[in-house]
Amino acid sequence: MKVNIVFSKHSLEKLKDITSQKLGISKDSIIDVLKNPEVIDSSEYPILTAIKKFKRNLSLCVIYKFIGKDIKVITFFPASSTLICQGRN
Repeated sequence: MKVNIVFSKHSLEKLKDITSQKLGISKDSIIDVLKNPEVIDSSEYPILTAIKKFKRNLSLCVIYKFIGKDIKVITFFPASSTLICQGRN
């Protein structure tokens, strides 16, 4: 079963942000985090957070939820890579 990944208006606007561009955050990097997370935090279910190491000292956190068979990316943000060690399941 193929899952579609849909980006919210907010997440698309955030991709255009200068900080996102400087860090190299793209749709592809967000999709990679969703497909290959190191940690998934479900403590705020049905809102989920996928976390994966992104750069040398950064993790990329993607906030999302399932809508039917689709994944909707709500937002994303870079964080200290130590967040992976602190992630909750």
